[in-house]
Amino acid sequence: MQQIPAFAGRKLVLFAFAAILLIWGILALDWWSINSHSSSELDGSSGEFMGVDAPSWGFLLFAIGLVATLLIVEGCRLLFGLREQANRQFALQRRMIDHAAEAMILTDAAQRILTVNAAFEQTTGYRASEVLGLTPTKLCEEHHGLNFHRNVWDFVAEHGHWEGEIWDRRKDGSIYPKQMRIAAIYDDAGLITHFVATFADISETKAQAERFDYLAHHDQLTNLPNRLALDSHLDALLDGAVPGINRLALMIIDLDNFKTVNDSLGHHSGDRLLAELARRMGAEMDRSTRLFRLGGDEFVVVFDQLDRDNAVVVLVDRLVSVIGLPCEIDGHSLHITPSIGISLYPEHGRDGLTLIRNADAAMYAAKAAGRHNYKFFADSMNAAANKRLHLESELWRALAENQLVLHYQPQIDLLNGKVVGVEALVRWAHPVRGMIAPADFIPVAEECGLILQLGHWVLLTACRQVRAWLDAGIDMGEMAVNISAHQFRQPDFVQTVRGILAETGLPADRLELEITESTVMHGVDAAIQTLAQLKAMGVRLAIDDFGTGYSSLSYLRRFPLDRLKIDRSFLADVDTDPEAASLVTSIVMLGRSLGLQLVAEGVENFAQAEFLRTLECERVQGFHFYQPVSADEVIGFGRCEDYAVLPA
Repeated sequence: MQQIPAFAGRKLVLFAFAAILLIWGILALDWWSINSHSSSELDGSSGEFMGVDAPSWGFLLFAIGLVATLLIVEGCRLLFGLREQANRQFALQRRMIDHAAEAMILTDAAQRILTVNAAFEQTTGYRASEVLGLTPTKLCEEHHGLNFHRNVWDFVAEHGHWEGEIWDRRKDGSIYPKQMRIAAIYDDAGLITHFVATFADISETKAQAERFDYLAHHDQLTNLPNRLALDSHLDALLDGAVPGINRLALMIIDLDNFKTVNDSLGHHSGDRLLAELARRMGAEMDRSTRLFRLGGDEFVVVFDQLDRDNAVVVLVDRLVSVIGLPCEIDGHSLHITPSIGISLYPEHGRDGLTLIRNADAAMYAAKAAGRHNYKFFADSMNAAANKRLHLESELWRALAENQLVLHYQPQIDLLNGKVVGVEALVRWAHPVRGMIAPADFIPVAEECGLILQLGHWVLLTACRQVRAWLDAGIDMGEMAVNISAHQFRQPDFVQTVRGILAETGLPADRLELEITESTVMHGVDAAIQTLAQLKAMGVRLAIDDFGTGYSSLSYLRRFPLDRLKIDRSFLADVDTDPEAASLVTSIVMLGRSLGLQLVAEGVENFAQAEFLRTLECERVQGFHFYQPVSADEVIGFGRCEDYAVLPA
């Protein structure tokens, strides 16, 4: 702030010096006046008034002058001390104001600027000398208009203060936001004498708030608006929507088998794939459509101003097309397909939550229909979605309460009719609905993240059962256990198998792990390494559902396998369809050329069994021989009960 003197120091010194001179002058005049009287009067008066012991008039006057001088000097000293103290206090306050982070302006009652602080000069770019005498309104940005500023000062005059956010202009012309407070200063009579205004540049604060708001409403990976932004967007659209006049569509897009990419190539590759697909889909959006990322591998498209349902289908076709184009990620050419669910306003819901829920149900219906397609919502889908949700909740309870059981289906040596192995198949013994087949709950377990716990339980229980049979002197051959893709791709899967074998005491060659062809074909190098470690332990390895994954023969040779399992779909028509028979024959010959044993599953009639016998397929399993049964029942079969009984 500008310096305002507390006292006029020099004037005080001159005044004190003049007072002393005046006092001594008066005293000298009195002394001279007394001495100038007649000698006779003076002698007479002196003799009476000033006796021999009384002080003379000169001494008395001198004493009076000396005392007065000392009093004046002491008064000046005290005043100079007070002045110095006031100056120090004033200087301290001035430094505090000049070091304040907020800019300050002091005006008179007419709003003319009297002084400003250093923060004002730094914030606005104006020097103090450039603004003194001006009014703050002349320095303000015209964004708010003159009436706004007049209203502000009128409010201060009436209420004594005002606070708010306004835009202002710096000396260089740049516009910035500031948080400002204006307060009136009153005298003892209650009249306004001055105004003081403080303000701070909040450009960085607002920018940070905008960044936080952006992060809160956008996905960092794809930069697409997120679920929070979707909810706000739907609320804004639907608040002003009129059923029967306004229509809109909401599409949920889920990428089929995206989890396989993450499991086989890693999350980094999965993230790159998501970013690329988001870019492609975003390029298909226009003024009436907006793309959001719902989370994971799910995206949402909101189509407002919908005039006909066909427009939705046209957009879906474009999205399916761009999603399906190959993506080159880390040296791999990836092909992704979407499953899309669609809900319409107002037919399928009149609020955002209902539209999202119904589009989600339609998306699951599209997946259940074979994936890589789209479905419009129908009322029947809600029942299916509720059933699935209920099933998921019950499945968690089933594992906790030991409702899951294993059944075993024998594998038969087709050439001699002996039971040479069994396959463990999980069943759900539901307390109300009875026995539930794995096809009804395994997909749910994979989607809700329960497949790892379930798979571990199956593997451990199957190994314990074989150990129990061996301890009882019963040899059922190898125990075949299906391994899910997610389970196989766990980094500690090999250690898990080793730990289960050690815990149960089961010889490794009694365990056969069945892995699907599609599982090992994603991340081939990692799969080969895992299979090699399992093979080194002595575990037997089989490719399940062979022929459905279109694996390369060159890759197949690199896998350390023991068996190929021919998928049941190839056996269905071998007795009536020459092409099916030729395909199975080729698979058997391929397996034999690779030195692998063949196992045909799904043998359901005599003709299929005879056809496989002519091909000298080593092993078969299916309802024609045995259905999956409990552990106690499987050892009691009669027709092919030629398994070896170990000595006790």
